[in-house]
Amino acid sequence: ETLNSFLNDNQITALGHVERAILRLGAYELLFTDTPSAIVINEAIELAKELANDNSPKFINGVLDALIKAKK
Repeated sequence: ETLNSFLNDNQITALGHVERAILRLGAYELLFTDTPSAIVINEAIELAKELANDNSPKFINGVLDALIKAKK
C-alpha cells in the first residue's frame, strides 16, 4: 500500500516480479534501516540494470526518490 501511492497510475501488482521485488526491498531499507538513502537507491538501480528491463532503473529511481521525499 505504501508503494502504490508513489506509482502514479500503476499498481504494485501490475509490475513485473523483478521490479516489484526491487521496489519492496528498497522501500524496506529506506523505511526501516539506517542505510543511507543514496546507497539504497544506487543498489536498487544496479539490481534493475542487471535483472530488469531497460526502463526499470529510471522508474525505480523515481519511485524510491518520491518515497524519500515523502518520508522527510
